[in-house]
Amino acid sequence: MDWRKLVDSTEEGIFYVENFVIKYANTASEKITGFDAGEVKGRRCFEVLRTDLCQNACPMRIGVGLPWKEKGIFSLDRFNEEKFLDIKIEKIDKGWAIIFQDKTREVRLAKEVRGKFQFRDIITASPKMLEILRLIPRVAVSDSPVLIEGESGTGKELVASAIHQMSHRSKGPYVKINCASIPESLMESELFGYKKGAFTDARTDKKGVFAMAHGGTLLLDEIAELPLVLQAKLLRVLQEGEFMPLGATSPVKVDVRIIAATNKNLLTMIQDGKFREDLFFRMNVIYLKIPPLRERKEDIPLLVEHFVDLFNSIYGKQVEGVSDDVMNLLMEYDYPGNVRELRNIIESAFVLSAGKLITVEDLPSYLRGQEMERRKIEEALRKAKWKREQAAKLLGISRTTLWRKMRKYGIKV
Repeated sequence: MDWRKLVDSTEEGIFYVENFVIKYANTASEKITGFDAGEVKGRRCFEVLRTDLCQNACPMRIGVGLPWKEKGIFSLDRFNEEKFLDIKIEKIDKGWAIIFQDKTREVRLAKEVRGKFQFRDIITASPKMLEILRLIPRVAVSDSPVLIEGESGTGKELVASAIHQMSHRSKGPYVKINCASIPESLMESELFGYKKGAFTDARTDKKGVFAMAHGGTLLLDEIAELPLVLQAKLLRVLQEGEFMPLGATSPVKVDVRIIAATNKNLLTMIQDGKFREDLFFRMNVIYLKIPPLRERKEDIPLLVEHFVDLFNSIYGKQVEGVSDDVMNLLMEYDYPGNVRELRNIIESAFVLSAGKLITVEDLPSYLRGQEMERRKIEEALRKAKWKREQAAKLLGISRTTLWRKMRKYGIKV
């Protein structure tokens, strides 16, 4: 396969320069800089990229050790539009390869989210997630119940917390309870509390989470696990604004906003007789669905950078990021555990890593297995001179299976 075809297939801009003069530019560089590849040949690299480091801190000029990598470099394109680039420079033969990625959209969206909403823990550039964040200020001003649906690990609790923080109840308590983690026999007393003498061991009054959340917000996480008998009592709280502690003779009034979260389809549970329809419609006044990470993969680079920064501060390390192979692998993976799983992957690799970059060898074994499969496919394609039918025979799989795996791993011919 011609190396130019391979270089042109990447989304990274690439210049090959000698003595600061551009000798080669790939197709992706045209989209990023606005200059045609043929047009930049013979021009000096700093005349085209025009980054804020070109004149004073260029690693090729001052002799900084290579390879050299920098994130978030300010640049101007042909039309004097601001761009933010991640740049890597590597020595090749008589010159250098300048490899750059356009991060303008991610940087601007991240700044928009942080600046407009101030949700420090919600890291996203996903249009779906940004739409949810845009709704949160409007959701926060009301006291209507909110139902948040999403797979485990997607960030439902972060969204619930953001709603509380932006509401008029922000100075009141924010109480969370996971309905799946409490035995059914204890659930009623955890929710509604009890009076002294309600049962043998009830030596004093105990507040439930509804009483503790008075004047604030209560998050009922994993609401689908709430037993049917308690669903009826929860409905009364939503309708009447009062509840009955165990052993009490009169109801207790409560002022609390309810946010419920679930990783299950409640409509299906209603059909199966496992969830009350009237409670569902009473809670489902405002509905937010958090997309899984596999549907917002543009968030992965931002989340990886965030977690690397986080674990640098926790473990006192100076890890600069992940290798390109690791990032490719992370972008290919589907994350059944969502953002929580990505965090665990980075933390595990962080602990094992001994270098400045997290490499494939630092990743959990199940991810390394994917990398091995990708490499085997690429090797078979090279041996077959990039003919898929022959490569499929070498791998012992059908051409359709090979095509599906190539698509999964982003391998282009």
